[in-house]
Amino acid sequence: MNKCIQFRPFMRYLIDDEELAEKGARIVKALLEAQSPRLTDISEKMAGNSSSRYKEIQSFLKKVDLKKSLMRLYQEEAEFMIGDPTEMERYKAPKTPYVGILKDGKTAGYWLLVLSTPFRGRSLPCSFVVYSSRTIGQQSTSRNQEHYRCFDEVKELLGDRPLVLDREFSYEELMEILYLEHIQFVIRLNLGDQHKQPRLIDADGEPIKLFIRPGETVMRPNVYYLGTVKVNLIGYWRKSLAKPLWIMTTLEPKRGLEIYQKRMKIEIVFTQMTKMDVFA
Repeated sequence: MNKCIQFRPFMRYLIDDEELAEKGARIVKALLEAQSPRLTDISEKMAGNSSSRYKEIQSFLKKVDLKKSLMRLYQEEAEFMIGDPTEMERYKAPKTPYVGILKDGKTAGYWLLVLSTPFRGRSLPCSFVVYSSRTIGQQSTSRNQEHYRCFDEVKELLGDRPLVLDREFSYEELMEILYLEHIQFVIRLNLGDQHKQPRLIDADGEPIKLFIRPGETVMRPNVYYLGTVKVNLIGYWRKSLAKPLWIMTTLEPKRGLEIYQKRMKIEIVFTQMTKMDVFA
């Protein structure tokens, strides 16, 4: 398992302190074996007493600035950044300050948004943002402030480059914040129920119906998502795909499609490697 990964050299690249890098290598190896972010699960995969190993992990996390370390993987020349949101369950810690409720409306947890840059057909994580329904709050004003906080952290990294987000993040409030923060974006439209598309209108206020045939590419500039956020809309249905992709972007349509296709290639490579048990 994970025989091809050189844990020590990798952690030594991220962490200057040799002793901390050695501890980090043991922790990362155990994390991959546990396939869980929970400290108790990780400590159980480490050699020795699990209680002492749990304390070792806690000590490591206090001494190492994870965000600063990850920034060493940041590819400054990358033409775009990728955002991958993940729901992290914390059902045993519902009263922890950063834990809220996930989108199912009942499970305790938070959102982890991992930011990465493309590199040689792969994606290298370089930063992350944590937030939840509790940190965002119930009022729309505090909700907006929290989203601003999240994206202020990455705005300097992005510069003029677009942020590529998958469909989990295609909702009006976030897109408005990206627009107001002058962050270029490429987002896959979240269709959800195929029989119920989100409200899209053209510059004259007329509704737009999403329709495309296999093999076609459709581009609609100056479309308003949910009637408020101005985007360029691209429909893309390659014959090898089971269904079409609909993409929203603030970029010129052809450029937005080109960037999302590059993101798709990274996802395909990762999926193929997973099926080959490279990460098993």
